[in-house]
Amino acid sequence: MKVSELIEILSEMDADALVLLATQPGWPFEFGILGVTRRAEMLAGEDGEPATETHEPGTAPSDVLICEGAQLRYGSRAAWETARRR
Repeated sequence: MKVSELIEILSEMDADALVLLATQPGWPFEFGILGVTRRAEMLAGEDGEPATETHEPGTAPSDVLICEGAQLRYGSRAAWETARRR
């Protein structure tokens, strides 16, 4: 999914609603979100300079990662079914 696609989907949602991660469709859980980072920030050196190279095939410094926070509760498999319909 591209950032622009996620922004479009989220723009249709209630701006005051919580954003959660649904994980493990076989044994679903709901997690809060700790934060968001870019791969370049993760790979930055101690000097804080962003990395310009990737270390894994198929990755890019501009990749965005949404980081899982605390597990909140059991989830529902229905989350994956409804997400596929978007």
